[in-house]
Amino acid sequence: MGKFKFDYSENSDILHIHKNEKTTKGSVELGCFTLDFGENKEIVGLEIEHASEFLNKSGINKKSLKSIQYIKFIINKKNPKERLISLNIKFPNSIRKIDVPLEVA
Repeated sequence: MGKFKFDYSENSDILHIHKNEKTTKGSVELGCFTLDFGENKEIVGLEIEHASEFLNKSGINKKSLKSIQYIKFIINKKNPKERLISLNIKFPNSIRKIDVPLEVA
């Protein structure tokens, strides 16, 4: 799995995660989430609007978002009706796994 780059904007409360060296060819908005797709229709990026509100449900506060050291997403394709994206977020003293379920039409 490749490396990821990320950026959190406190002003707009948006967390953007993108696979390094992958180009976005298109994107889809699903509520507060935007999925970026690459050349082979694989997910290469994820943007979370209202990130602090979403992650607060998992016990991660807005202040903690500024201390993220590393983040990556993993796509679970086991269920054909649902894509589950898991975020692995590394903080100075812990690693958290957050699930982002997305229904597929």
